[in-house]
Amino acid sequence: MADTVTVTYFAALADRTGRRREELAVPERTVGGVRAAVAGRHGPAVGELARLSAVLDGDRLLRDDADPVGAAVDLLPPFAGG
Repeated sequence: MADTVTVTYFAALADRTGRRREELAVPERTVGGVRAAVAGRHGPAVGELARLSAVLDGDRLLRDDADPVGAAVDLLPPFAGG
């Protein structure tokens, strides 16, 4: 049985998914599970961007696919700037 995670998208991910927030059924409640669910829902190009993104779970910034996540996360694509 899949868990549900609320994902909030920022910057390019919000643009490419066409939404700011959504609930996703994830195969497991981990960073990798969230990334897989995003790719499955929005296709390989968005999935690749999600793979390069960091996941913010409360005040924890996560990048490792094995890291566990809670019920709501923010997906932060790489930012450029100066």
